[in-house]
Amino acid sequence: MTLKDDQIAELDGMLQRQEAELDAAVHAARQGFAASGNDDWPEVRDAVEDGDARMMASLDLSQLQRNEVALHEVREARQRVREGHYGVCEDCGKPIRFERLKIMPATRYCVQDEERRERAGTAP
Repeated sequence: MTLKDDQIAELDGMLQRQEAELDAAVHAARQGFAASGNDDWPEVRDAVEDGDARMMASLDLSQLQRNEVALHEVREARQRVREGHYGVCEDCGKPIRFERLKIMPATRYCVQDEERRERAGTAP
């Protein structure tokens, strides 16, 4: 079933909010990394402190990368809205159910094709 205009507007509003939240998170994380690079670490630290600091930086970097990917996906979804082909599965060309889009508004695939991609190891 093709999406109605009010459904598209609702989903685009969700995407817009997600974009703003992710953009703010990415911006804040980048500023945090820039600031931490300028900190003067004391020369004497024990191995545990050093290991903890490296682990936290690694976790922060992983979260930043996930947020950057999610932001890119949301922006692509908003582009599909503008181009008039939002809510259409990129694999089979069938409409993606509104219920699925409400849960995952940036998704590019219907449930069947997403599951097929996951089984094949080609999920984005």
